[in-house]
Amino acid sequence: MNVISLSISLLIVLLILRGVIQGSQKPLHESGRKLLIPILYIATCLFELFDPALVLTSGRVLSSITIGAVLSIPLILVTSFERRSDGYMYYEKNLSLYLLIIVIFFIRYLDLLFITDIDAKTMGFLNNLIALSYIGIWRVASFMKFQHAKSQPLSVRIDLLSKTD
Repeated sequence: MNVISLSISLLIVLLILRGVIQGSQKPLHESGRKLLIPILYIATCLFELFDPALVLTSGRVLSSITIGAVLSIPLILVTSFERRSDGYMYYEKNLSLYLLIIVIFFIRYLDLLFITDIDAKTMGFLNNLIALSYIGIWRVASFMKFQHAKSQPLSVRIDLLSKTD
């Protein structure tokens, strides 16, 4: 992996972390559609399919999608949303989510270092396919969790708080 590619990957991870951190400090848009936008960004990697230099097999593609699906499971489990007293929706603060994003980046980085029997272009595409899989699944599940949390009435939480006084 060259320095430019690694730098771009690190920048993307930092932007993802910044977005999640800001999401716990700033309210999310009421519709939650912005949770789905990263899928569009990473989906641009599919244009690489037009590159005739790619050596893809169905096994490699299915393996990449499966690895991405497995990596999305812990992200889905630790991502949650809350409606605060101001009435807006926020990411719940969760250190596990930040750590998982960093760990997944390093898993993908190590994947590129240790798998050497695949040419660089194909390996790059397969790694992007892993990212598309876990980001896509995670963000769709997050959108569904957001919609569920948004539908929960705030008055129930306020009632519980007032009973303790």
